[in-house]
Amino acid sequence: MKLIMQKKQIDTSRDLLLYMMSFILLLEWLWPLPHITNTGFIHIFIMITAIYFVVTFLQLPVYVSLPVKMIVTAYGLFLVFFEGPLFTTEWIKLILADFWLNGGYMISGQWYALTDLFRSFLFFLLLSIMSYLLFYWTIYARRVLFFLIFTVVYITVIDTFTLYDATYAIIRAFIVGFLLLGLLAIYRMMEKETFNHVPSFLPLKIGLLLVALITSASILGFLSPKPEPQWDDPIPYVRAAVGLEDPSAEGGDGTQRIGYGDNDEQLGGGFVQDDSPLFYAALEEGQYWRGETKDFYTGRGWETTTPEQPAEEPVLEDLQSEGATFFKRDTEVFFNGETDRRYPHLFYPGTLLTYSSVSDAELLKDQYTERAATFRNGSPVDLSNYLIEYAHPEYDIEGLRNAGGNISDDLEYYYTQLPEDLPDRVRELALELTEDQTNQYDRTKAIEQYFQSPEFTYETEDVPVPDEGQDYVDQFLFETQRGYCDNFSTSMVVMLRSIDIPARWVKGFTQGEMVDTLDDGLQLYEVTNGNAHSWVEVYFPEVGWVPFEPTRGFDSAYEFNEPEVEGNEETDQAEENEREEQDIEDVFAELEDAEESEAASSANETEGPNVSSNALLAIFFLLILAIVILIYHKKLARILVLAQFKHKSNHQGVFEKAYRRLLWLLGYIGYKRQDGETLREYAKRIDASFGGDDMLRLTEEYERIYYGRKKSSESWEHYKKHWIRLLQQINS
Repeated sequence: MKLIMQKKQIDTSRDLLLYMMSFILLLEWLWPLPHITNTGFIHIFIMITAIYFVVTFLQLPVYVSLPVKMIVTAYGLFLVFFEGPLFTTEWIKLILADFWLNGGYMISGQWYALTDLFRSFLFFLLLSIMSYLLFYWTIYARRVLFFLIFTVVYITVIDTFTLYDATYAIIRAFIVGFLLLGLLAIYRMMEKETFNHVPSFLPLKIGLLLVALITSASILGFLSPKPEPQWDDPIPYVRAAVGLEDPSAEGGDGTQRIGYGDNDEQLGGGFVQDDSPLFYAALEEGQYWRGETKDFYTGRGWETTTPEQPAEEPVLEDLQSEGATFFKRDTEVFFNGETDRRYPHLFYPGTLLTYSSVSDAELLKDQYTERAATFRNGSPVDLSNYLIEYAHPEYDIEGLRNAGGNISDDLEYYYTQLPEDLPDRVRELALELTEDQTNQYDRTKAIEQYFQSPEFTYETEDVPVPDEGQDYVDQFLFETQRGYCDNFSTSMVVMLRSIDIPARWVKGFTQGEMVDTLDDGLQLYEVTNGNAHSWVEVYFPEVGWVPFEPTRGFDSAYEFNEPEVEGNEETDQAEENEREEQDIEDVFAELEDAEESEAASSANETEGPNVSSNALLAIFFLLILAIVILIYHKKLARILVLAQFKHKSNHQGVFEKAYRRLLWLLGYIGYKRQDGETLREYAKRIDASFGGDDMLRLTEEYERIYYGRKKSSESWEHYKKHWIRLLQQINS
C-alpha cells in the first residue's frame, strides 16, 4: 500500500511538472499579443489561463469544472471591460445582452461587427480548450512535438514580420521545449517497463541532467565559429511580397510606410515616404488636423487608458480666457476618391464646435482623447466628405505665463503618468533646462526650444527601434538624437510630465500644401499620407490645452502673441549672426591695416633687403587670406546675403530680391535647381534636405506675387522669419 501511494505521488509530481512546462510554451503565444494586435490587459488573460490549467489538472467532474470555468471567464470579462463593485447583476445583464447582439451578427454572417467583449469571450473559450488539449497531449498521449514546432514557427513569424523582438522567446521555447521532449521520451520508456522501486527524486535528477545537456549544447553552439551568410537575406523580399515593405526602400529593420495609424504601442524605426493625396480642405489659412490624443506612455509607445466618456458640446464664449482668444471658422473636408485609406472618425483643426454631413452619420466625440468617431446604425462608418465648424485659437504669452490654479485629479492622474522604470537622467535633464524659469509657459518653451539645438537631427529612414527593456525617450535623448515627429513629441511630453506639467501626445496631420485659391478667398489645401504628424499639448489652468511643436524644422500652425518687451529666438540668432559678421570684418580690417602699414613702410624704406622682406610678408598675408576665403567661402556668402537683407525695411520689391538672392545662395553652396524643375518642385526638394517647409512657403508667396500680380509691400514683413530661418539651417 505504501509503495502504491509513493508511486501515485511520483506520478502526480511528474504530471504537474510536464503540464507546467506545456503552460510555459503556451505563454509564448500570449506574450506577443499586445505588440502585434490591439489586445490589452494581457496579464488578466494569463491569470485566467493559469486558472483554466489548474482546474483541468485537478480533473474535477464536468458538472463542477464547467461552472467553475464559466465563472472564471465571466470574472475575466468583468476585469477587462467593467468597473465598480463585483457583486452586482448589472454587468452580468450587460454581458448577456452583448452575447444576444453578437449571436444575431453571427447568424447574419456579420463577423466583422463582433464587439470587443464578445471577441474576448471567444478568446477565453479558446484558451480553455487549449488547457484541455495540452493536458491530453502531455499527460495521456505524451506527444508535444507538433505543438513545439508550431510554437517555434509562430515565434519566428511574428519576429520576422512585426516589431516584436522574439530573441528571448526563442531561447525560452528552445530550453523548455527540448526539456519537455526529453522528459516525455524518458517517461515513455519507463512506463513500458516495470520497476520494483522508483527513486523519489528521479524526475528532478533527469530534469537537471537534461538542463545540463541543453545548456552545454547551447554554449557550444554560441561559441563555435560561424561562416558568413552565403545568400542574400530573403526576408525583405518576402515582406515586400506580402505588402509589408517596399523592396526598394532603405531603412532596415522596423521600416514602415508613413501614414496615420491606430496602433502606437511600439514607436521607432524608419519609414517609407508616401505622398499620395488623402483629403482636401478649404480654409482661410493652413491648420494642423487633429485625429486623437493618447495619455499612457509605456516606455515603448502610447496607449489609451482614459474611460470612454462623451464630450459636452463646447460653446465659443466659454473657451475665451486671458491666455487664449478663439475665433469661429468653418471648413469642408473631402477625401480623395482614389485613396484606400479612410477613417471612422473626423480630422479637424482647433476645437470642434459642430459637424454636418450628407450621410447624416452620428458623431461621438470623446472627452479625453477628443477623437470624433462617426457611426451609422451603431456601426463605425467612414465619411467621404463633411462640413465642420471649429474654434481657432490665438494665444497671449503673458496670459499663459500668468495662468494659474489647480487642475482636476483626473487630469493629474492621466496626464502626468510615467513608467516607474523611466531613467532618472530624463527628469534631471528636464530640471536642468528649466531651472531658471519661473512659470509653466517658460518651462515648457525651454524644453521645446531644446529640441531645436544642432545636437538633434530630423531623420525618417535610419531611425533605430529601442532594444528590449530600453526606454524609447531615453534612447532618443541620450544616444541617437535623431528621429522624426514621434521621437520629438513623445520626448517633450515625457520631460514635461517628469517635472509635473500635465501634457498629452497628439496625432494627426500637418497643414499640407496649398494647391489653389478659391473664388470666396479661401485656400484649398491638399493633405497627403506624408503629412502624418504628432505634436504636444500642455494643460494650462483656466486656459485649457495649448499646442507646442518640438519637432525640428516644423512650425506650429497656431499664433502666439509675443510681449513687445520680450526678446525671442530670432533676436538671439540675429545677435549671434551680427557677432559672426563683426568677427569677419575685424579679420579683414586687420589684414587691410597690415597691408597699409607694409605699403607705407616699403615706400619709406630705400634699402633692397627691407623691400624684399615686406613684399614677402604681404604675399604671405594674401596667401592666408586666399586660404581663408577658399575654406569659408560658403559661410562668408551666407553671412553677406544675410547682412544685405536682414535690416531691410518692408517696402515694395524687397521680398522678390531677397528670394532671388536666396536662390543664388542655394545654387552657390551646391543645391542647384535642375533643368526642367519647377520652383515648387525645387522648394520641396530643399525642404526635404533641411527639414520644415520654409522654402515652400517663400516660393508660394513669390508665385502669388509673380504670377498673380500681387503687391509685395507686406510680404517681407510676414515671411522674413522663414527666410532667416532657412539661412540658419543652411549654416547648420
